[in-house]
Parts: sequence; C-alpha cells; structure tokens
Amino acid sequence: MTEWGVVGVIVVLLGLLGTVTAPMIRLNTTLTKLNDKFDTLDERLTGVSESNHASHRRLWEHEEMQDNQLHDHETRIQILEHGPGCPAHHSTKEEYT
Repeated sequence: MTEWGVVGVIVVLLGLLGTVTAPMIRLNTTLTKLNDKFDTLDERLTGVSESNHASHRRLWEHEEMQDNQLHDHETRIQILEHGPGCPAHHSTKEEYT
C-alpha cells in the first residue's frame, strides 16, 4: 500500500468517526436535557400531589362540620315539630346515617 493509500484510509476513518460522533454528542445532550425536564416534572407532580392531599383533607373536615351542623338542625326541627318529649330529643347522629 502506498503512502497515499494510507492517507486515504486515515481520511475515510476520520470521516466515519466524525459521522458517528456528532449524532452521539447531540443524542447525549438531548438525553441530559430530557432527564432534567423529568426531574422538574417529578418535583412539580410531588408538589401538586401534596397540595391535592391537603385540599381533600380540608374538604372532608368541612364536610364533617356540615354533617354535624345538619344533624343539630334536624334535631331542633324535630323537637319543634313534635315537642320536647319526642325521640329526637335524645337521638344521636348515628341513628340518621
């Protein structure tokens, strides 16, 4: 093989290396960015989940308070309609649920 043949083989190998390396570098950069975006998304999703849990807890506490208040109102209405000797005067909330 002549000197020019060796130079030609080296040029071809460098071209092949450049052809393969450039897409690999772009792919690596893209994967790194994607990984960062997934980390950010995970943090946001965790925050939303915690906020959602707290909101549901507040809603259930408010619903329980309204249930108690509704039971008190039902008892008062029954006492007013039937007098102080009615069974509602001594009833508990569990009887109505």
